[in-house]
Amino acid sequence: MRELHISDVLPIECILGSTIAIVYDTYSSAWQIPLVFLKYVLEREGFGVISNYTLPLQSLIKKAASIGLDVKRELFRNRMAIIDLFGTRYFTVKPDLPNVFYLDKVEPETINPKIERIYSIKLSRAIGKRPVIRVIYTLDGAAMMLGEDHTLKLLNQTLAYSNSVLRSSTLILSLNQDVVSKKFVAWTSSVSDVILAVKSFLKEGEIKEYLYVTAAPCEDFEPAVYLLRVTRKKGIERFKIRKVGSSASELRPSAEE
Repeated sequence: MRELHISDVLPIECILGSTIAIVYDTYSSAWQIPLVFLKYVLEREGFGVISNYTLPLQSLIKKAASIGLDVKRELFRNRMAIIDLFGTRYFTVKPDLPNVFYLDKVEPETINPKIERIYSIKLSRAIGKRPVIRVIYTLDGAAMMLGEDHTLKLLNQTLAYSNSVLRSSTLILSLNQDVVSKKFVAWTSSVSDVILAVKSFLKEGEIKEYLYVTAAPCEDFEPAVYLLRVTRKKGIERFKIRKVGSSASELRPSAEE
């Protein structure tokens, strides 16, 4: 099995500028995949922005470190930024770090204009002409904070802003499907250009995960399924994948799963 990179699943040139939904379940390790993709882009001189709705900032930094992404280093190197909605809403301790931004308060009616001002006033010079990867971490966290209906409306506004201002940016939507309604998952999938779904299967003595690539704006795209495995080396978790199917009839695990 080889290590997971964006280019192992889809050609990087065909998904830059796209909206990517990564949908997973409760027992899946796939909540880390958006951070893996972010690390991949940063290593290639891109700029990353995380909109954090889900965790205290220090917890997010630790989770990123588990896959080898040194968030503090990237913040100080002016290669990424964090918009900390969780810290804004819940008044957590604000660490003294560059490129970490807070709002005065989080309200559905004003949150997007405030975030857009951060991009236009605070980040435009740092971004320059570099490719931008934006991670909503997580979309279910936003739904829990703001409500599903408000979150979907805000997502539509975000997509419109992306098309008009941040045209070269790639937006990653990280979503635990077990936290939200089927309607929410369906709408998120319908507005995404790329859909990666990860299913976990618990058996006696082992956990198996399958990564399904069901949609992408690539020429000659064909849906595919991969066996996903997490290994740990020197304290760093690494995703390994092996392709196990590509036709529609193969896009499911074996009957024994």
